[in-house]
Amino acid sequence: MKFNNIKSIALIALVIVAFSACGGKKSSADEKKAELEKVRKEISALQLKEKELITAIGDNGENKNIKLVEIETIATSEFTSDLKVEGNIDADQSTIATAKMPGTVIAVNTDVGNNVIKGQVLAQLDNSSALKGKLELEQQVAFSKTVFEKQERLWKKGIGTEIQYLSAKNQKDALEKSLNTLNQNLEMFNIKSPITGTVEAVDVKVGQATAPGIPIFKVVNMSSIKVVANISESNAGKVSIGDVVKIEFPDINKTITTRITFASNFIDQLNRTFKIEAKLAGLNDVKPNMVAKLSIVDYVNKKAIVVPANAVQRTENETYIMVAKQDKNNYVAEKRTIVIGKSNQELAEVLSGLTIGETIIVNGFQELTNGQIVKLSNNK
Repeated sequence: MKFNNIKSIALIALVIVAFSACGGKKSSADEKKAELEKVRKEISALQLKEKELITAIGDNGENKNIKLVEIETIATSEFTSDLKVEGNIDADQSTIATAKMPGTVIAVNTDVGNNVIKGQVLAQLDNSSALKGKLELEQQVAFSKTVFEKQERLWKKGIGTEIQYLSAKNQKDALEKSLNTLNQNLEMFNIKSPITGTVEAVDVKVGQATAPGIPIFKVVNMSSIKVVANISESNAGKVSIGDVVKIEFPDINKTITTRITFASNFIDQLNRTFKIEAKLAGLNDVKPNMVAKLSIVDYVNKKAIVVPANAVQRTENETYIMVAKQDKNNYVAEKRTIVIGKSNQELAEVLSGLTIGETIIVNGFQELTNGQIVKLSNNK
């Protein structure tokens, strides 16, 4: 109860006591003056006591409602929001070398970690049967050439018929084509590297049977690597080629900033996502399939009014923040309804409700009431 109320109650009580003492009896003017003087002295004593108590308590007894708060002054700054996804590292060129025909491995020409070039023979399959057929065909080709050459000389001298000459030529040409085809088939017994790179896996041994489609060698070209991630189709309009992306590699405690180099126009029907890629350069300590965390900047406002996200309070009907307003010698809390735009983990963009230069309460705003006196612990 405030002291001015106490004062009024005390005065009323003294008057009642004074009149009760009279008991309705008639008294002389001197007696009434003496009684009045007595009441005045008692009132003075109560007023003195009131001042002493006010001094001891301070602020008219209301400082028990004062709360210590921290403030910030509103100013414009650049605000960005980002989309966070998880991706992984992939080599720009990474492939599996397999056999082009079934057979038994008779030679493995490389080991894990070896550098190879495109077209280099990594392993050989048993081609003994094909080689026997090649020897027979080479004999036939040689014989057909001899027959054709003799027939050609006779034909030029006018000996023999044209049919004999053309038949010999046709036989020679046909056998030469067959030999050429056989040589190409013999190349299929060699398992070659599809790209230039480093052999990362060898999954075959001499004597082992293999067939097309079975992985035998994994070759990776680490001179060009990239990070790959899948983005939900709901963000299709927010991500495009050239967007800034911050990439964190938690396993090696490294973070870089680059740009998106590829954004697919195709939505995967199974998971409703589209693929993005960002080329990486100069990173020797990253490995394929390493996890990467991507933060893609999808919104920028260079002159935004921003507030700490944790200072924004919400109810079912409104979003608001507590403002510190100066009232004479005190600061009082004022509940201010605001409209929030984009937000990130730390900051929220305010579209309306605040103006530059105003002071918001960023700490101690919990359970503050509108008009409550606050004490500032800082003045930013």
